[in-house]
Amino acid sequence: MCGIVGLHLKDEVLEPRLGELLSGMLAQVRERGPDSAGVGVYGPDGLTVLKGVGDPVALAEEFGLAAMRGSRAVGHTRMATESAITVEGSHPFSPRPGLCLVHNGSFANHATVRRALEAEGVVFETDNDSEVAARFVGRRLDLGDDLEKALRLVCEVFDGFYTLLVTTDDEFAIVRDAVACKPAIIAETPRWVAMVSEYRALVGLPGFDGARVFEPGPEEVHLWKR
Repeated sequence: MCGIVGLHLKDEVLEPRLGELLSGMLAQVRERGPDSAGVGVYGPDGLTVLKGVGDPVALAEEFGLAAMRGSRAVGHTRMATESAITVEGSHPFSPRPGLCLVHNGSFANHATVRRALEAEGVVFETDNDSEVAARFVGRRLDLGDDLEKALRLVCEVFDGFYTLLVTTDDEFAIVRDAVACKPAIIAETPRWVAMVSEYRALVGLPGFDGARVFEPGPEEVHLWKR
């Protein structure tokens, strides 16, 4: 069990508050992943990824997350099941410039996919199954696929139970497995799109009372671009 939060801003007026808003969201999924936490923030200088081992709220304070500004951000709290509790094994994974992936769930065939990617020259840094998904998506983008196609291929190639939130310099995308058993809630207003593992992580967002709130269906790719 892990926790995912993500926020994609449509309204530039909110950009100075991005880190503040994500901090509040991350605190609401703290209990889903007490082992480690990380964030990926798309700010004025591009993507910044910060990860650490320990309490997610304390780590957010250490990162200075509340003061960060930008256009979109993802956060993850981890309960380790497939690999060791290390900074390297924490999320997000960023296998190529601008790409960020966070994952809740597990992949049954990650070792098989890893071997196939290694045969193509892809290099891994951890034994984490989520890194396999991140590098698979990165490889597909390198080969010329767009993000939506890459995520559809994830559904074809990977076996397991998963919710993925994947971002690039201008995209914010969500996909779930064929059973859709791992939680994912999306909320959208004219000013922002958010995705979380826990409903309560949404309620502090500005204008949430007027948001369209829904759960993505099995193997549906939901993608926003700015």
